[in-house]
Amino acid sequence: MENFAQASTVYGPVLSWRLGISLGIDPILPPKACTFDCLYCQLGRTYRKVSDPIGGLPSKERILRDLRKNLALLDINSVDYITFSGSGEPTLNPELGDMIEAVKSIVARPIAILTNSSLLHKEVVRRSLAKVDLVVAKLDAPRQGLLEAINRPAPGILHENIFKGLERVRGEMKGTLAIQIMFFEDKRGKISNTSPQDLEDLICLIERISPEEVQLNTPTRPPSEDYVLAFEPSRMKAVAELFRKSLKNIMVVSRYEERAMLAPKRISYRNIEDEILDLIKRRPCSSQEIAASLNLSEPIVMENLHRLMSQKKVATMKYREHDYYLAA
Repeated sequence: MENFAQASTVYGPVLSWRLGISLGIDPILPPKACTFDCLYCQLGRTYRKVSDPIGGLPSKERILRDLRKNLALLDINSVDYITFSGSGEPTLNPELGDMIEAVKSIVARPIAILTNSSLLHKEVVRRSLAKVDLVVAKLDAPRQGLLEAINRPAPGILHENIFKGLERVRGEMKGTLAIQIMFFEDKRGKISNTSPQDLEDLICLIERISPEEVQLNTPTRPPSEDYVLAFEPSRMKAVAELFRKSLKNIMVVSRYEERAMLAPKRISYRNIEDEILDLIKRRPCSSQEIAASLNLSEPIVMENLHRLMSQKKVATMKYREHDYYLAA
């Protein structure tokens, strides 16, 4: 695996289906570190699966240094959110709270975080999340057995603690809480969270948590396991209708209800090849997604991708009849 010791902790902006134009902050950096090893993860298998925050991750000073470099190249007013996400579970970084405060002190844009919810039962983690404007928290399973089948958590990660953590976050934070659920097909027919009972149980848990929003997602990039398939739009629509009917006072949005977005405004580029690599280190992207995120023409993107592939820095894989590019 490539050595990412010198990689930037700031990437994008990327076009997000729910966050609009999002400038990413990666407090982990590859190789992926997470409390989960989800079947559907677009980052591939988890190399460092742990149950608690760990050392050796990027520091607050490094985050700020990389952020300032990117702010010099970008019209920050074209960015909707600065989002803590990236190469695993961001709450594993013990400096997360200090990072969020520092970013808020130099950038007047909303802060979001994407979390798998596994460490929300820890008070120190909740204190960090209380400082952000939007928490997007995962809840794929209504019980422990299904959590273990879908998310494949590290030892000691309990569904009961995830649910209690979500309840406490909702009560303690001033910002917005969104619960995100991933639905997928298992072509082996072994694993599903969409039985009538599972859906009813998920709806009951969400009612008790009472978030402002529920996001219904499905894999749109190559997943960790090749037996994982995306929901077809018609099935996703049916699930969304069920959730809307049951959750009267909570906004329900679906992956296939994407909104049109403008590309971020860049003042200049550090280096187009570096920009592309920073983007695809965090998630596989199609050439169209790269072009839209970097506000470039697709021919220019393809020219740079071909050069990077000839240097064996970029690999390609096909998913749902589309080519996706990822760091080699």
